[in-house]
Amino acid sequence: MSPVRNLVAAVVALAFVGLVAMRFAGALGVLFLGGALVCAVIALLGGTGRGERPARVSAAAPSRPAAAAPPSNRALWERAGSRHDEVLSEYAAYELNPEMLLRFPAMWDLSSPKVMAFHDALEHAGALRTDAYPGDDPGGREAASEYVDAVTDLRTTWYAADRYARSTGSAGLAEEDVKDLDRGLKLYRHASASSSAERAAYLNQVVGTVDRLVDRGVLHAAPRFRAELEAEARKAIEG
Repeated sequence: MSPVRNLVAAVVALAFVGLVAMRFAGALGVLFLGGALVCAVIALLGGTGRGERPARVSAAAPSRPAAAAPPSNRALWERAGSRHDEVLSEYAAYELNPEMLLRFPAMWDLSSPKVMAFHDALEHAGALRTDAYPGDDPGGREAASEYVDAVTDLRTTWYAADRYARSTGSAGLAEEDVKDLDRGLKLYRHASASSSAERAAYLNQVVGTVDRLVDRGVLHAAPRFRAELEAEARKAIEG
């Protein structure tokens, strides 16, 4: 039974007792009975405030997601291979796109520590790369880890060399070299907008300009696109 119902029942019982007392005990009995009734009411009211506290609902602590397992040695090796390919693709633009070479010749400035660091890292990563995962034996894991570290170094040096080449452009070169670079770039753009014999003439002039830059050491070697330009010039003449 709730405390409130207990209180009501007690008051009713005491009132009944009071009526009986008034009949048999007279006024003095009623006085004592009234005092007892007041004390009982006070005690009951105090008891209702000390009712049992509701049970505390303990919220379960949220479970933390399980920590992801670190990538395997094979996964790291495969990721390194993909990143190696990305660097090779970005660097190929300098060797395969004449505009890139003629606008940013500083990529072949071997006196620059940043360029040299990149070419050294490129050679090192290439020497460590294998077609298949080296294996999970101690020697294989060590070889894979060495390759992963080499690719990390390659990416770092590549970004530094690329920024250097783009920010430097042809600055620091002799006036004659700068003129040849500008002339070669204009000739190549004219060739792209021309056809037949005129295109062949422009392309052959670009090849001659590149050869002069190689002879003067502006470019350390003939770029890969040189042979392609010659082939394009022959096709333009023939067709």
